[in-house]
Amino acid sequence: MDAEPANGQTATGQRRVSRRRMIAAAAASAIPLSAGAWHLLSKHSNGQSSPNAASSQQSTPTIDTWNPPVRVNLTPSPLTDLTISIDGPFRVLAPGSAKILAQSVSIKDQVVSAEGNGIRVGAEVFPISQIEIVTAKSPSIWIGRNQYRGYIRIFRRPGGRLIAVNVLPLEEYLASVVNSEMPASFPDEAREAQTIAARTYVLSQMKGHPQFDVYATSRSQRYLGYQYLDDEGRRLAGETQGSREIAARTAGIVCTWEGKVFTTFYTAVCGGRTTVGRSVFKDAVPAIASVECDWCREADRYRWTSSIPVERMSRSLQEHFASEDKEFGQLTSLQPAFGDAGDLPFYMVSDGIRTQKIAGTELRHSLPIGTLDSPRFTAEIDAAEVRFSGAGHGHGVGFCQWGSRGLALAGRSALQILQYYYPGSATVRLRG
Repeated sequence: MDAEPANGQTATGQRRVSRRRMIAAAAASAIPLSAGAWHLLSKHSNGQSSPNAASSQQSTPTIDTWNPPVRVNLTPSPLTDLTISIDGPFRVLAPGSAKILAQSVSIKDQVVSAEGNGIRVGAEVFPISQIEIVTAKSPSIWIGRNQYRGYIRIFRRPGGRLIAVNVLPLEEYLASVVNSEMPASFPDEAREAQTIAARTYVLSQMKGHPQFDVYATSRSQRYLGYQYLDDEGRRLAGETQGSREIAARTAGIVCTWEGKVFTTFYTAVCGGRTTVGRSVFKDAVPAIASVECDWCREADRYRWTSSIPVERMSRSLQEHFASEDKEFGQLTSLQPAFGDAGDLPFYMVSDGIRTQKIAGTELRHSLPIGTLDSPRFTAEIDAAEVRFSGAGHGHGVGFCQWGSRGLALAGRSALQILQYYYPGSATVRLRG
């Protein structure tokens, strides 16, 4: 999800009454997680079922629970190696098999890499393309600077690279996601809404990928695990008692559109108006509409400025258009191509000879990271540089995280916040 955690500002008030209303309202429209109800979710996910935690193969999920295992890709780009530590006894298994390949009481800073057609863990080489590391207690596995609950699968990819996938129960995953995506200083109602949106999002992503469901980065939604080390080596909490309570309080509650979970896109700061979902994401449902939102006005990036040398921006545009078999020279003009309010912004760029059209999101991603905080901006160009003035942070689609803070401080419940950003959607609780 294109949404950075916001810098927290102190939020006051514990709205227990509104939380009770939220839970009661969701429970009143509870959906039993029967075979039919899960089929509903599976149908929305191209008819594929969720994977079983004990197997690398696709299988039917447990019907009596709304807490299925989630497979989180911890390595968005496959790596040549990674470092693993395990604080306690563990076993190495071949996925889908009870056969124990190795076991130990613990390991510390062991390098995992590809070896021939297999996988090396420290001095041990396993002549298979995937392994499963299961611990006697959870959490105890460290991958790099992060510790995780559940267990780890390691896959050998073509070219001798690896990906690491953390498999853990949905609700344990969410206890970390809410802290990874939103500051603990935000009001509980905002964090409850964030948790429900995150739960819905991950369920919508269980589409039968052979190895994982979501990434641990903003490519899906941020997930820091149980705890992690900062740049100074201090241990920081990926989850807390407060985040676990929020996950438990909202357990099983999801957003639906026409009876199905949907991809609940969210953004850090919309900058005054959210963007129509389908103008950015092809799979966005009508509930991902454009709504006015001045509730995020206290965010640092509600309004922003930046600049880039003309030469650097010209090179980026040349590379972008070359990928489309188009030519472009030195940038001389950049003007917005206005459409309806809430639509994805487009821009006309010119080199004095040619004029090309480019979407704001494409332009944002073609420039160095940090140049454009959002796809909504105006620009001024002189001989040396391009100066931008923009609004918002992120793609601007769906639930506005800083806006949810403003709505919560104004007295809105979690369900009311979700209804605001996903108009026409329903909020229900899955149960056994």
